[in-house]
Amino acid sequence: MGTTTISLKDEAYDRLREAKREGESFSDVVLRLTESPTTEEAVEDLAGGLGTEFAQEVAESSGELTSSPP
Repeated sequence: MGTTTISLKDEAYDRLREAKREGESFSDVVLRLTESPTTEEAVEDLAGGLGTEFAQEVAESSGELTSSPP
């Protein structure tokens, strides 16, 4: 795995640094922020961490709605 040097505006660097969690590299932050979350992860984030079970129920309900004929 190689590396690439990039230039960032100060504001972009500050935001990236603020998003960085303990033990994460900047590469880890970029990968985390650019991956597509699963429906369950997105719902859990939006719901303030109400729990995986709730997120799974919402995802299942969402799937039922999108797969039902009109």
